[in-house]
Amino acid sequence: MEPLGPTLDNKSRRWVLLLLGGVVLCRLLLLLFAPMWDPSEARYAEMSRVMVQSGDWITPQFAPGVPFWAKPPLSMWASAAGIACFGPNHFGARIFTFLAALGVLAMVARAAHHEFRSTAMGWVAAALLMASPLFYYCSAAVMTDLFLVLGTTLTMVAFRMALETSSRGWGYGFFVGLSIGLLAKGPLTLVLAGPPIFVYCLFTCQWRHVWQRIPWLSGTLLMLLVAVPWYLLAENHTPGFLDYFIVGEHIRRFTVAAWAGDKYGSAHSKPIGTIWLFALLATFPWCCGLLAAPLRQWRHFCSWAMASNGCGLYLLLWALWPLVFFTPARNIIATYPLPALPAIALLLTEIYWRRSALAQPPRWHPLHPALVGVSATVVLLSVLLAFAPPPFAPPTERELVYCYQAHRAPNDCLLYFQKRKFSAEFYTQGQASTTDSLAVLRQRMQGPGRLFLAIDVKHFALLPPAVQASFTLLGHWGKQSGLYVQSDAIPNLTIDSP
Repeated sequence: MEPLGPTLDNKSRRWVLLLLGGVVLCRLLLLLFAPMWDPSEARYAEMSRVMVQSGDWITPQFAPGVPFWAKPPLSMWASAAGIACFGPNHFGARIFTFLAALGVLAMVARAAHHEFRSTAMGWVAAALLMASPLFYYCSAAVMTDLFLVLGTTLTMVAFRMALETSSRGWGYGFFVGLSIGLLAKGPLTLVLAGPPIFVYCLFTCQWRHVWQRIPWLSGTLLMLLVAVPWYLLAENHTPGFLDYFIVGEHIRRFTVAAWAGDKYGSAHSKPIGTIWLFALLATFPWCCGLLAAPLRQWRHFCSWAMASNGCGLYLLLWALWPLVFFTPARNIIATYPLPALPAIALLLTEIYWRRSALAQPPRWHPLHPALVGVSATVVLLSVLLAFAPPPFAPPTERELVYCYQAHRAPNDCLLYFQKRKFSAEFYTQGQASTTDSLAVLRQRMQGPGRLFLAIDVKHFALLPPAVQASFTLLGHWGKQSGLYVQSDAIPNLTIDSP
């Protein structure tokens, strides 16, 4: 089909492909070499490793024997599959998340190609999405958020494509997307996808097409067959899961400020409306491209929104609803705008597409060289940060563990006398232990082999003098833990004051 609107000239096409390829390459380098960051990424990586080690693929474990009820297991299944195939390393834990991100890029490019009848606009949409800071980070981070976006993006793209093309395959893709979301994040997927689709149908009056072109009965059955069995198995495997996950994680988390029921972390209480600030940071600098959208009168806005069978309206609802939904929520984190990013990338592409059609295109547009330059700078800084020395290095225990492994001998062990560090557990394959008890520390010092003690240097100074005298500092890494090794001579600790 011939393009119905402007496309990129050869020079612009090369720059867009260079931007997309460069950002993907930089993310691939981080996938291979950047350490696991504490707490979130390392936590999910360690739970995935424990899943492989234990053979329990039904209920993820926050610690061996402690069920993790906060999230469904799809992202952890993906990381565990990578670890089973490639070993407990960066590549194994991250590779399937990265492939899922490429799938999201492909769907966004396909949607742009369909809406604007231009393959080049598909590349533009994929580049804008991949170069958005939040998507760039999550595209290879061991977290649940990317798989939620995989589900919601497939749901929203498939629904629109099913209406436009009458394709039965896209109709079933709509329900496959919902299944992915239910196994990645839970019922939140229905909340994020349902209202925008309902309002879109309400304004476009496409109820007949929606009923005819979406296989509601067989598709719903497919969704239930894919998603529901795990929920039943999880409740049977660890009773109490459904109450905690459905009521706690989906109602109390967002309605109770500083919710105290979180079993696996702490509440993230923020001012109402913080989601909008997170969204600006998540899309910077590309959000500045929205300034290229002309301020139209209401009637002009309506004609734009309803053109091409309501394309503008659909993208706008898709982009705004996640932000509106989380506006009154206080317990949120910076990844919550992620489901809106594919739609924002498509809206920016639509603005660029329309402005390129003008006889004299304005200077400011979503792919302005200044925005490209800022984005490239942010991406390069992210690569440098991953290899930066302390105190600029990301929060991880990788270097400490490498130091321990270089000095250890048989029967030696590593003990963290502070808050639990998931990256240490991941890099030692579960051999690092944690305590905050001085009695346990004394007991471990009497055990066979030397004790390697990981503790903040300032906290080490608070230990009893006899305990301090038993250790020698091997090194410390900025704000990270200091590593101390026990001397061969074991002092008499029984007379030491607590």
